[in-house]
Amino acid sequence: MMSRRVLLATVCAAALLAAGCSNESSNDGTTTTSVVAVTTTSVPATTTISVPAITTTAAPSTTAPAPTTTTIAAVVGLALSGAGIGDALFGADAEGVVAYVSSIVGAPTSDSGWQDPAAIGAACPGNEVRFVDWNDLYLFFSDDSPAASGVRHFAAFSYGPAFGPVLTPFGLATTAGIGVGSTVAQLLAVYPTAVINPETEMGGATFLLDDGLYGFVSGVTEADTITSFVGGIGCGE
Repeated sequence: MMSRRVLLATVCAAALLAAGCSNESSNDGTTTTSVVAVTTTSVPATTTISVPAITTTAAPSTTAPAPTTTTIAAVVGLALSGAGIGDALFGADAEGVVAYVSSIVGAPTSDSGWQDPAAIGAACPGNEVRFVDWNDLYLFFSDDSPAASGVRHFAAFSYGPAFGPVLTPFGLATTAGIGVGSTVAQLLAVYPTAVINPETEMGGATFLLDDGLYGFVSGVTEADTITSFVGGIGCGE
């Protein structure tokens, strides 16, 4: 859990230093709570196995059957952006966001529940924080962030890198189809104003989009690839 918290803090710090990363919101003392409409959506099939037909004859076959193939369908309904994930926007009610994401990808892998950040040694804003993840998709909730203050709300997310052989949930991407594994060339073709920052003492190479979505890339050449996405503002120094 702490490694994912460090990811949010490190990526934001690197982006802030190299490219002026910001997630501005008005905070005039008025609490605004955005409510996510929870739409129950069938969890998409995640694995489709195609088994080729095997024809047998009277004589024993000396040819091994063709290998099976596995196709993993990309999850739909959770587009990544600088404003949130899918229909769940930063500042939205925490319980509504958890229910919304769960309706698409199933129950969370882990849920910390609401905790005092000082009690767990986390450098997070506010008096209450909560960490919920669905394997490689991690959501951060707080009662104080640039998105809202004084209410329990959705504050940030990270997606990737994969902690297993395949990203789970699989295939989350921007509305333009850019996701983990997309090359820097593909990223710049779709988002020509994207900023690519080289590796620094504070962390690896990063990218930053105009809407505030940012993350890590494996390097700055056109052949390098996106390894993770981060949106919103999480814990940090």
